[in-house]
Amino acid sequence: MGLLDDGFARKIAAQRRAWDMTKEHENKNREPRQPAAPKMGVCDKCHKETMVRAFRSRQTDRMDGAASFGTVFKHYCEECAPKSRAQKDAEVPQLTNKQVKNLMRSAKKGLL
Repeated sequence: MGLLDDGFARKIAAQRRAWDMTKEHENKNREPRQPAAPKMGVCDKCHKETMVRAFRSRQTDRMDGAASFGTVFKHYCEECAPKSRAQKDAEVPQLTNKQVKNLMRSAKKGLL
């Protein structure tokens, strides 16, 4: 058993050294990703011919009892494009006067 364990340890050590060498090489030449520039095309959602960007989305199809999973590229215009979490959080709804008054009253009572 000792000979077998030593062989595995050497193999794992060699794989680790090879991984470290390739990992450093890949990260050295990598540039930050930039979003793709919009191109003229037809939006897949509203079917208007405008400037569109490609977005990845997951698609599931079921046919004859079998399911297939895959990633497809959909082209959306600026209005139909999916919003990121940062954009959704930035869109804060405006409160009405009644909501502000209730908020202030609950803060005054120490509920917030």
